[in-house]
Amino acid sequence: MYSSFIFFAVLLSAVTQANAQNIDSLLGISKKADPQEKIYIHFDKSYYNPGETMWFKAYIFDGLEQAPGTRNFYAELRDENGTIISRFTAPVGESSASGSIVIPGGTIKPTLYLRAFTAAMLNGDSNFIYVKPIKIIVPGKIVKARQLPVVTIAFLPEGGDMIADITGVIAFKITDANGVPVNGSGFIRDAAGTKVTDFTSVHDGMGSFLLHPKAGVAYTAVWKDGTGRDYTTNLPAVKSKGIALQLKDGPDSKKFMLQRSDNAPEDEQSLRIIAYMNQQLVYYARVNLASTSATSGLIPTKQLPTGILQVTVFDKNFKPLAERVSFVNNHDYEFDADAWVPVLNKSKRGLNTLEVQITDTTHANLSLAVTDADLNVPPSPFEDNIISHLLLTGDLRGRIANPYYYFFSTSDSAQYYLDLVMLTNGWRRYAWDKIFSGKTSTPQVQESNYLSIDGKLIGMQPGRFSPDTKLNGILQTKDSVKNFISLPVDRKGNAQTDGLIFYDYAKLYFQFNDKKLVFDKSLLQVDNGLVHTPEKIGIPEEAKKTGMELDTAAVSRNIRNNSEETRVALQRARREKEQVLKEVVVTGKVKTNEQKMDEKYASGLFAGGDSRNFDVVNDPFAASSLTIFQYLQGKVAGLQITGSGNPPSISWRGGTPVFYLDEIQTDASFMANLNMNDVAYVKVFSPGTTGIISSTGGGAIAVYTKKGNDRTSNEKAKGLDYVQITGYSPVKQFYSPDYASPSLLSDLPDLRSTLYWMPYIILDKNKKRIKIQFYNSDVTHRFRVVLEGVNANDRLVRVEKVIE
Repeated sequence: MYSSFIFFAVLLSAVTQANAQNIDSLLGISKKADPQEKIYIHFDKSYYNPGETMWFKAYIFDGLEQAPGTRNFYAELRDENGTIISRFTAPVGESSASGSIVIPGGTIKPTLYLRAFTAAMLNGDSNFIYVKPIKIIVPGKIVKARQLPVVTIAFLPEGGDMIADITGVIAFKITDANGVPVNGSGFIRDAAGTKVTDFTSVHDGMGSFLLHPKAGVAYTAVWKDGTGRDYTTNLPAVKSKGIALQLKDGPDSKKFMLQRSDNAPEDEQSLRIIAYMNQQLVYYARVNLASTSATSGLIPTKQLPTGILQVTVFDKNFKPLAERVSFVNNHDYEFDADAWVPVLNKSKRGLNTLEVQITDTTHANLSLAVTDADLNVPPSPFEDNIISHLLLTGDLRGRIANPYYYFFSTSDSAQYYLDLVMLTNGWRRYAWDKIFSGKTSTPQVQESNYLSIDGKLIGMQPGRFSPDTKLNGILQTKDSVKNFISLPVDRKGNAQTDGLIFYDYAKLYFQFNDKKLVFDKSLLQVDNGLVHTPEKIGIPEEAKKTGMELDTAAVSRNIRNNSEETRVALQRARREKEQVLKEVVVTGKVKTNEQKMDEKYASGLFAGGDSRNFDVVNDPFAASSLTIFQYLQGKVAGLQITGSGNPPSISWRGGTPVFYLDEIQTDASFMANLNMNDVAYVKVFSPGTTGIISSTGGGAIAVYTKKGNDRTSNEKAKGLDYVQITGYSPVKQFYSPDYASPSLLSDLPDLRSTLYWMPYIILDKNKKRIKIQFYNSDVTHRFRVVLEGVNANDRLVRVEKVIE
C-alpha cells in the first residue's frame, strides 16, 4: 500500500542527494536481509480456565505492510520458567495463520506465556518476538495482579543524553513491579541541594520537564508516589559536550531543533539528519553548525503513512550522535467494517443472527469472536489490539499501558500523551556501522517454503549414485490423500523437495528407480524443514509485567462455570461411549469378486466405468509375474507391451497409456519397479473411453496396492518401505452446536463461554457481507462481539461491541 516518500531539504547539492540515495539503498539492503516482522494475535478471549481451548488468529506484518514472503507460523505455550508445554505450527496464507492450543488441566500456575514467531523474527532482535501472558483462572490462586511495593521511576533525556548548558526535555515514567503506571510528583535538586525544577505525572505515570544542566553537576529527583511514599532517584549523568535534538509536532510536519555545545568537536559541527519509517528513508538534510550553535527545520509528514518515525543525527563521518522517535498519525490506518446482531435471542439456546460487512470493495481478511460478556471481561477497554500493536507496541520495547487509548481518544491531549510514550519507551535501534558498510550476515534460521522433505541417504558408498538416481514414492497423509513424489538424489545422497502442506503426519513410501539400489528406511534421515527451538527459553522480564487486573466477579463466575463444565464434559463423554447403533440388515444380489474389489479400491472417476478389471489377489497366476507389465501381457486386446527394458515399450492404438498408482498419476518406470506381491487390483481403460482420466488418447492403467485383509500375514514380500514425517499441527474445528437438529446429548447443560469463533472471514467486491448464525448457551445474557482484520491495502479494523 505505502509508497516510499523521500523529502530533501531545499537547495541540496548533488553530493548531498547522492548521499541520501546511498543511505536509502543501504537501508533497503538491510531491510531485505533483516525484515522487521511483527505478529499480532487475535484471541477468542482475554483469559482462560484450565482445560479450555484457546483459539487464535495471527496477523503477520513486515513494518507497516503485510509480510507476503512468510510461509510458516510458530507458537509455543511456555510456563514462567520458559519450559515448553505445547508447540503449534501452521502454514501462512494471506499473511495470517490460525489455530488452537489446549490449556493444560490440573494444577497449573495462573500465568502462562504464548511465544509466537516467524523464521525472520528469530534472526532479528529477540526483544520483538511476540510474547503474550495468558491469564489462567486457577481456583485458590490470587488472580488479581498484586500492587507490589516496589515502585520505580526512569528518567529519559530527549535525544538520548543531557548535554551541559543546553536546555533539554527530560521525560519520565513511573511504574510498579507489574509494569502498572503509578502517579507521582516531586522536584529536581542539584548537588548542593538547591531545588531546580518541579515535575508531576500527567498521564499513566508519565510526564516531562525542562532542565538546563551544568557540566560536572549531579542531579537527583526527590519524589512521592500516589500513596505518599518517599523516594530519591539519581538522574543520568550530564555530558560535558555534544549535540541535543528536540522534536515538536507541527501542521503536517515535525519540527526539529539541533543545538551543539560550545566545545563541540569539528566533526560534530557538520551534521547529517535523517528520518526513516519501515526501514525506508523519508528525509535527509545536511546541517552546518560551524558558525552557529543552533538551527531548526521541518520534516514533512502529510504524505507519510501512520506509524513511528525515527530521526537520527550523525556527525560528518556518519557516527550517530542523537536519536528520537515520534509518532505520525495521519488517520489513514483504518477501513470501514462492522458487525451487528439483527436477530437477538438471549433465551437459553436461542438462535442469533450476526452480520459482518465491509463498505468498499477491497479484499479483507477478518476474524470474529463472540463470547459471554459476563465471563469475558477485558482488563481494560484500551488493551492492546490489532491497531495499537501493529502501529505502536509491536515496534517499541517495554510495556505500554492502555495502548489503544492513543487511537481511540479524539482529545487534543492524546497526541501529547502519545509523544510521552515515544520519549519513554525503547525502539528498534539500528547497528549503523553495519548498515553503512553494506555488509549483511547470512540468516542463522532459514525460512522453509512451507513443509519440505530434506532427505539425506547415509551408510552408502560415495559415488554410488548416478546422475539419474531418483527416490520415487508416494506421500500419504493421515487422511489417506496420496501424491506421487520423485526426488532426484545428488552424488552426496541428498534428496529434497518443498512446498508441501499437510497436517499431523504423513508416510513417505519410497524406492529407488534403479533396481540395483535397495531402499531401506534406516538409510534415510528426513527433516520437515520447520524451525526447532530449545525446550527451555527465558521469558523476558517485561513480558512478566502483565499489569492485568481481572474482574473479580467475572473470575468467580468463570470458576463456578468451569467446575460445572468439567462435570458436564465427563458426563458427555460417558454418554457418547454408551450410544449403540442399531443393527442394520442389508439384502442384495451376490457380487462378483471384481465388483467387490472395485467397490473396495476404486473411487470417484475411477469407480465402475467401461474397463477391463483384474482381481490380482485371487488370481493364482499373478505370483508368476515379476512386474505389472509382464502380468498384463496378452491379457488386453490392442495393448502392446514389448521389449525387455525397464520399463518396456508400451503403446495402445498409437498412443501411450497414462499410469495411476492408487489413483495418483505416476510414470511407467515407477510401475516397472512395483512389487507384484503388493498389487491387489488393476483396471485398464481402453482409448476412446477414458477422456475424463486420460488426455493422451492411449488409454489408462490404474493399479491398486493391497490394503486391509488383502495383505495377508504370510506374504513374504516386504513392499515399499516408508518413513514418517511430521506435518503442521492438526486442525481442530471450533464446535458450535446446532440445536435445530435433535441430539441424544442435547439435554446436557450448555456452559460455553466462547459462543462463536470464525478465524477467516474473507470479503471483497463479490461478497461484501456475510450472515452468521449461532446458538446461545444456557447461561449467557450479554454477548461480546470482537471483529478484527486487515485489507489488501494494509489498513486495519477493530470493532468491539457488547450486545445486550
